[in-house]
Amino acid sequence: MVAPPPLMILPALLLAEALQWFFPLAFAGRGQSWRLVISAVLAATSIALAAAAIIGMRRVRTPVEPWKPTRHIVTSGAYAVSRNPIYLAFLGLQLAYAWGMANAWGVLLLPLSIGLLYWGVIAREERYLTRRFGDEYVHYTQTVRRWL
Repeated sequence: MVAPPPLMILPALLLAEALQWFFPLAFAGRGQSWRLVISAVLAATSIALAAAAIIGMRRVRTPVEPWKPTRHIVTSGAYAVSRNPIYLAFLGLQLAYAWGMANAWGVLLLPLSIGLLYWGVIAREERYLTRRFGDEYVHYTQTVRRWL
């Protein structure tokens, strides 16, 4: 892991803010209230997804922190839909922030965050989990998508 996963979206957010300062790029829309409602729904959904994933991990007594040894593969709840629901929630929070701040750069830079999460965290985790759990993890990767 290059850095703690929540920090992996930070470069894109900082870059989005810098770009917005020098080259403003806002969303076209009918008003601030709809933008804020969409932002709030995205944020709430992302927080709920992360909470469900954390509860699932706690339920089987495996650490949430990716730098601690994994005890069990979680395959139920949020993990039955996505192999990386917490990271997906981080991306959702980035979108919520960008939408709420009317900063289109935050949306356009989403691929940067995805790349940082993938190469900085996910690829390393997947290699570790394959070594640790073997066929059990490989089967899980074949039946559950990485994102959605």
